[in-house]
Amino acid sequence: MERRAEDFEVVPYPTTRGCAATYYPETNVLVPLDSVAEISNQPTSKGVVVRLEARATAEGLPRS
Repeated sequence: MERRAEDFEVVPYPTTRGCAATYYPETNVLVPLDSVAEISNQPTSKGVVVRLEARATAEGLPRS
């Protein structure tokens, strides 16, 4: 199931290539409710695969 977090601004940050950092609780929507660790029952927030997409402007062009 695809989950989306809309209207975020992407900014450069010195993370490892292929990794992203987000603020919580704003991106809690990306973590499925039933995705938890077996023993601790904690949400699997550190293991979420994300894809960043440019959002089109009113003119139909991607925002820069």
